[in-house]
Amino acid sequence: MTYVLVRATVGDVRQWKKVFEEITPMRKNAGSVGVRAFSRVDGASEVVILGHYSDKEKAMQMFQSQDFRDASARAGVKAPPEVIFLDELLDLPA
Repeated sequence: MTYVLVRATVGDVRQWKKVFEEITPMRKNAGSVGVRAFSRVDGASEVVILGHYSDKEKAMQMFQSQDFRDASARAGVKAPPEVIFLDELLDLPA
């Protein structure tokens, strides 16, 4: 399993959220098994997404695809998002 951390500055968080929900099939086709999205507490127009993917190669292909770039533009992402692929090292109980 692979995690993907994405940071993006957006014009309008509500518009971004609408498009993000619309592209759920794109994420599922890329092996998404779950995703959590966060906005900044201070109201800044930045979103942070933590996605969990079953197939790193398929996830990498999605994030490099024209479909992803088009969806980002429709969502009002102001610059190419920062996309970081992560391998889990440790999972500690609370």
